[in-house]
Amino acid sequence: MAGTILVRYGELALKSERVRRGFERRLIGNIRAALEGIAHGLKRERGRIFVETSSTEAAIERLVRVPGVVSVSPALRTSATLEAMTSTALRVAREVLKPGMSFAVRTRRTGEHEFTSRDVDVAVGSAILEEIPGVKVDLSSPSKEISIEVRGKDAYVYTEVLRGPGGLPLSTQGTVVALLSGGMDSPVAAWLMMKRGCRVVLVHLDAKPYSDAKALAIEAARSLSGWAAGVGMVLYVVPYGEVLRAIVERAPRRLVCVLCKRGMYKAAEMVAAREGALGLVTGEVLGQVASQTLANLRVLDAAVSLPVFRPLLGLDKVEVEGIARRLGTYEISTKLAAPCRAAPKRPETRADLNRVLEAERKLGLEPLLEGALRRAERISF
Repeated sequence: MAGTILVRYGELALKSERVRRGFERRLIGNIRAALEGIAHGLKRERGRIFVETSSTEAAIERLVRVPGVVSVSPALRTSATLEAMTSTALRVAREVLKPGMSFAVRTRRTGEHEFTSRDVDVAVGSAILEEIPGVKVDLSSPSKEISIEVRGKDAYVYTEVLRGPGGLPLSTQGTVVALLSGGMDSPVAAWLMMKRGCRVVLVHLDAKPYSDAKALAIEAARSLSGWAAGVGMVLYVVPYGEVLRAIVERAPRRLVCVLCKRGMYKAAEMVAAREGALGLVTGEVLGQVASQTLANLRVLDAAVSLPVFRPLLGLDKVEVEGIARRLGTYEISTKLAAPCRAAPKRPETRADLNRVLEAERKLGLEPLLEGALRRAERISF
């Protein structure tokens, strides 16, 4: 027997009519891609998408990972009459309410009806009190809420609201390139840009023998791809060891981290040119490590012409961890134990741009970066 899943989206409904239609089409396309292999029907009304499927649990598991989806609710659909809604709500209440529990009925309506939302609340609530012994009404903090959404001739009864990512549908805001280190912060930064509607291309700079996070970066990219239905995920793995060796052996020791990061920015910008990307994304958190001081971030920005987006800049570690756990990359990131062996004991925290540019001129990194990009591995998920 097919059930109904209410899929809610938020800020799309606030766009102009033309923009909203385009965003809705994109969201519906991404939902269809997410539900590939699951038999389903789909219809749309303003502010809602309705999925009909007999595989409700499997469908919900995928729907809550689609950017643009605010929340979903498994529901029973019935006619928008007091009798039908009361009967269906009683069926739901018998499944979720036990003696001693409290409940509240919440009704929302869209369209013209001969009854008010209050009429529905009273009729359904009275029937539940009469039919289910030992329960009571509590409008402030009920054990269970029985929600009824009335839309035209149909009504939907549900008790669960499961959170989605929210934001905007993927690919409505263009493409960005995100640096992916293998640590905790960069996957979260990439995901937050996905949530804002960006197609994200990932770039991992493989710095062996100084660090070895390639396997973790691939694992994190695969995890992120689970949020990219309809668009997919691409990861470039760029061999960066020779570039970093040149920096370590020939540059001022205290500038190694800043020069290394600028080289990564430049490599990411080269990938952006290939992919038609409009900006770069990093997982930098202000003041977290030496290269992420405000003075050094200014020096890093000067390495490229594209804008650099830092969605984590004002967050702390606890906030980042919370998001990482939600999107499924926390356990992956905590496997990265060894720090980079190229880092100096006393890195520069207030790098002078002129001194950095002079060091780069002596290094001549451009040919090394171009060679590394030619050997890059492009992995699609």
